[in-house]
Amino acid sequence: MDREHIIRRLRYLRNWEFVNVFLMPLFICMSLVVFWEKDWLPFGLGAFLISYILAQGTFYWHLKLRSVQENRGTLPPYFHRLFTFFKRSNIALIALYPILAVAGWLLPGLHFHAPVLAHLVYGFGVLEQVNYYYYQLSHDNANDIRYLLKYKRLRRSPLWVDLRKAGREKSEET
Repeated sequence: MDREHIIRRLRYLRNWEFVNVFLMPLFICMSLVVFWEKDWLPFGLGAFLISYILAQGTFYWHLKLRSVQENRGTLPPYFHRLFTFFKRSNIALIALYPILAVAGWLLPGLHFHAPVLAHLVYGFGVLEQVNYYYYQLSHDNANDIRYLLKYKRLRRSPLWVDLRKAGREKSEET
């Protein structure tokens, strides 16, 4: 792949993730109105989780794009610390949903009654976490499909690779 193709690809990833930060919650809210759903909290938490992770993805692709445009081989020095924080905060948000679901079941005063659709929204947020911080789940181009067919396994996500690389570079400095 030539440099211009990489820049176009990174710009596409960044821009569509940014659009989805807003489209996903809008779609979820419209669905709630159409289906007359009264318990919005589980959906709101799932939508927030998705948007929060998509916003991180937008920022990650932006940093990658800038590093290619500026011919830098590395991401900014703050990258490792910031995205390690994001990863941990995502895990805390992911843990909050089942805690609230169990508490809503045990405590009648807590209104966290999550229907199956809310669980699916939450599950999509969990998949976004896996897609960004662990394994690449989205395969939207021929190169990704070829890799999957050739090796018959999921590829580590680019963010996982960059976090690991940045962590090694950081430990070598100290």
